[in-house]
Amino acid sequence: MPIDAGRLTAPRIRGSSQGFMTDQRSGGLPPQVPTIAAPPSFVERRRALRRTEDRVANQEKLLLARALDVLASDAPAEERLAGLLRLLARTVGARRAAVVADGVERRAAVAVDPGEDPIEAEELAAWLDAHGPRSRARRAAAGRAPISFIVGASGADASPAAALVEDGPLESPGDEEASAVAARPVRHFAMLPIPTAGEVALGFEFARPVGDAVLAERLPPTMARHAAVALALVTNQLAVERELASLRARDAERTTFVSTVAHELRTPLTGLRGYLELILGGQVLDPEIERDFLERSRSIVSSMGDLVGDLLELSRLESGTVNLEVGPFSIAEAGSQVAANLLPIAIDRGIRLTTSLPPRLRVATGDRRRVEQILTNLAANALKFTPAGGNVEIEGVVHGVVATFVVRDDGEGIPADERSRIFERFQRMADHERVSGTGLGLPIARDLARQMNADLDVASVTGAGSAFILVLPGPADVDPEIIQASLAQAIDREEVELEERIVRRAIESAGQDGANGDEADLPGVRRAGAGRLRALPSIGPNHQRPA
Repeated sequence: MPIDAGRLTAPRIRGSSQGFMTDQRSGGLPPQVPTIAAPPSFVERRRALRRTEDRVANQEKLLLARALDVLASDAPAEERLAGLLRLLARTVGARRAAVVADGVERRAAVAVDPGEDPIEAEELAAWLDAHGPRSRARRAAAGRAPISFIVGASGADASPAAALVEDGPLESPGDEEASAVAARPVRHFAMLPIPTAGEVALGFEFARPVGDAVLAERLPPTMARHAAVALALVTNQLAVERELASLRARDAERTTFVSTVAHELRTPLTGLRGYLELILGGQVLDPEIERDFLERSRSIVSSMGDLVGDLLELSRLESGTVNLEVGPFSIAEAGSQVAANLLPIAIDRGIRLTTSLPPRLRVATGDRRRVEQILTNLAANALKFTPAGGNVEIEGVVHGVVATFVVRDDGEGIPADERSRIFERFQRMADHERVSGTGLGLPIARDLARQMNADLDVASVTGAGSAFILVLPGPADVDPEIIQASLAQAIDREEVELEERIVRRAIESAGQDGANGDEADLPGVRRAGAGRLRALPSIGPNHQRPA
C-alpha cells in the first residue's frame, strides 16, 4: 500500500506539552531559591582517644562543626560573633577572647555578657591592639584602634548561637583554666597571631600565665585558620547588617528632613502669598495698612533667606566642604567682638549684656570666625529668651589645656527632657514657637564646634536660666577625651551655680515678704512669714560647689 508522504505526521505522545519550560516571574526580580533550614547542632559522642594525632584531629573537627553551627544559626550577626569568640575562649581554656584586624580601618572586637562591666574586656582589647603584629612605624602612625563591644546572650536563656558554646566543655588540655578564673582573680593575657589571615591576631585572658607554645598547642595553625575563616564570614555579615541599618536610618532621616524643610518653606510662603494677593487685588485701601503688609512680607522673605542660608551651611558641613582656618586666637578679642555686635540689640530689649574675659594673651585653638559665629548664635538666643531687665553674660576662661566659653542667661531654663533634643534639626520647644528662628542654629553650632575638635553642650535649671558651654583646645591640640571630660566638669559647675541662683532668689523673695509684713494686717493680704522659702529645688549630693 503506498504511503502518502504529505499526510505523514509525527506521533503525538499522550500527556506531553508543547513549548519550553520557563521560570514565571516578574522581570527584574531575582529568582526564588528554595529555603534550606539549618541542620541540628553537632553533638560529640566520643569520650576518649588514644593517639595524640587522633585527639588533635577530633578537636579540629569539634571546632569546625561548632563554628559552622554558629554561622548557620538564625541569630543576629552580632550574637554569632560573640558566640565564635566564646567558642575560641573555651577551646583554649580562657575566660575571654578578643580579635584585632587591619582592614580599611584597624579595629578590635571583644565579647561581653549582657549587664557585664566592659572595663575588663576593654583592657584585653587594648592590650591586644598594643601588642598586635604590625611595625613600629604603622603603630605610631595609626594610633589606638577603636574597640567594639560585642554583646551576646549567654546562660540558660541564651540564643542558639551563644548556647551551643555553653552546652558543655570541649575536650582540650586547658579546660582547667576556665574553672580557675573565679577562684583566681589575677588576669594574664596571651596573643596568637594568624599569619595566614593577614594582620589578624587573637587575644585571650587566662587565670594563670600561659606561654606562646602552650597556646599554639591548644589552638594549632589549622584550627586557627578555620577560626579566622569563620570570624571573617561573620564579621562581613555584621558589617553588611550595620551598613544596611545605617542606610535605612539615613533614608528615614532624609525623608523627615525633606518633609520638614517643605513645611518650613510652605508656611511662610502661604502668608507672603496672602499679603501680596490682598495688595495686588486692590483690597487694601489704607496706605498705612498696605505699608504694614509690605513690611511683613519683607520680614517673611528675610526669614526664608536665613533658612536657605542655614540649609546651605548644613549641606557644607555634611559634605565636609567647610573651609576652616584653625589656629590660635585671643579669647578676649573674640568674646569682645561678639558682645560689641550684639550690644545694640541688648540695649533695645532692656537686657544687661556683660563679659568676663581673660587677658588678651590667653589663646584658644580654632577658626576664630567660626567661633564668633557660634558665640553670636548662642548670645542672640540668650537675648531672645531673657526677659527685659535680665542679664546675659559671655565668659571666657582657660582651664589647663582647654579654653571654655560660657554664655549665661536669666531665661526660664530648659526642661531636662528637652536639653538633648534642642540640638536636633528644626527642633523647637513648644512655648518658643512665637520666637523667630529656623531651628537650625544650634545643630549648626554644634557641628561647627566638632569640626574644630571642640564640643558644645548646655546646662540648665528650670526657673533659673541656661548656660551654653563651648570647650575648645587651648594653645595646642588635645585629645577628644580631654575635651569631653572638661565639658562634663563645666556642666556640673554651671548646674550648681544655677541651682544656687534659685536659692538666692527665693531667699531674697522671702526677705522682701518679711519686710512687707505690715501689709499682712490689711484685709485680703496673706502673711507669708519672714524667712519662709517656697518650692525650693533640692541640690543633689553630687553637686558640690567647686573649690
